[in-house]
Amino acid sequence: MTSKPWFIVAFMVGVALVFGSAVTGIYLGAADLLERNSEFLRQRALIEVFDYGDPDRLDKAAVAAMVRERVVAGEVRTDPETGRQFALLKAYEDAGRTTLRAYGVPFRGMGFWGPVQGILAVSPDLTRTLGLVILEQSETPGLGGRIEEPIFTDQFRDGIAIAPNPSGPVLRIAAPGSPNADGRHVDAISGATQTCLAVDRLLNDHLESLHRAMAQPPQDPPTGRP
Repeated sequence: MTSKPWFIVAFMVGVALVFGSAVTGIYLGAADLLERNSEFLRQRALIEVFDYGDPDRLDKAAVAAMVRERVVAGEVRTDPETGRQFALLKAYEDAGRTTLRAYGVPFRGMGFWGPVQGILAVSPDLTRTLGLVILEQSETPGLGGRIEEPIFTDQFRDGIAIAPNPSGPVLRIAAPGSPNADGRHVDAISGATQTCLAVDRLLNDHLESLHRAMAQPPQDPPTGRP
């Protein structure tokens, strides 16, 4: 018996609709999961950079609550020389938001192999670092890729001096044991010279720009998540 053409067409359309709906549902579910995971990783990074505790000891709800209560999007500052805008984060000591703990300075630029993105925590008076977290990097694993590891980032918790420096760079990433009379030294990673040079340029560029921007009046704060 010969099948009717309309039945074959209807069957094919039905199959396409079923599979299309299934694929769409899977995609939307995966996209939502990826977005939620990405937001959680960002919140963990804020806990880490502002030294609110060990994010590995906090569950997702505690991480989200701490960020929501203590970290807010601060004012936007613009560097009059370059036009670069800083959408600063403000981190407070407690949920009452009475005492400013630190500014969070987002940065992004080229490393040696690709983009490097992160957040630098600095003291409210902009004289020293309080933390560093790398959110994105594509440097060589085991070498330049170690810029995201505690061996490098923990140094910024120690209060690297970053006040304006008329006679040189704001900070220096150099070989361990280099002179550090002014407190601006950060130990470079052994075997990752080019990555460290790139990060040195990136951080100095943003810090010099930040000092100029903070001398200008604030603009309206951004909206949305911190």
